Amino acid sequence: MTSGVPGCTLLSLCRSLAAYQAAVRAPASAVSFRSSELRMAAAAVIAKKAKVVEEVSATMEDASLMFCVRSEGIAVNEINMLRQKLPEGTTMRCVKNTLVKRAAENHPKFQVGDDMLEYSNYWFFVPEEELRPAVEVWTDYIKETKKEENDIVGGLFEGQVLDKKGVVAVTQLPTKQELMGQTAIMLKKLPTNLAKAINEAGAQRVAKVTKQASGQKLVQAVKAMEGKKE
Repeated sequence: MTSGVPGCTLLSLCRSLAAYQAAVRAPASAVSFRSSELRMAAAAVIAKKAKVVEEVSATMEDASLMFCVRSEGIAVNEINMLRQKLPEGTTMRCVKNTLVKRAAENHPKFQVGDDMLEYSNYWFFVPEEELRPAVEVWTDYIKETKKEENDIVGGLFEGQVLDKKGVVAVTQLPTKQELMGQTAIMLKKLPTNLAKAINEAGAQRVAKVTKQASGQKLVQAVKAMEGKKE
């Protein structure tokens, strides 16, 4: 019996050692798995941000005006309603300021305005032909709700930083289509106006020549009468 004791003790020690080794190995494996999860999560976040930057950059490509409003205090149902009222080509999107700045790296006209890159914002990307209706949708919303804290903060237009008044003023500028229409009307009227001017100038010249001729004849007639008297 006594000779069997060391064997049992040795077996017990072996089992304890195996259990200890298993306990030591388990946390290492868990840490490795956790590290792998973190790396995958980080890669997914980076990919998601890169996609947002790409999408925002593409939206900037067709935009003529960017302006922003603070997002706090606006309910989701209100945002959905406002999006439905916006013109079809206008995009309204809540984007992190750092991502907006990265997207603007490819668009010089939107590379200024760091003062606006604060807090949480909804950004509006507006094509030239929709400036007026897009801005009016938001200004009307502010008038109706009295949410002055969500009024237009400012905007960017052709490399210029604008305050709210500047954004509204930009909407009063004629679009390219309007300018082209006005030019076409002017060109259409030009031949008529030109012909009218030529006719008027011709008539004036004829009247002047006639008047001069009449005057000369009158002088000659007077002289002739004087000669007869002599």
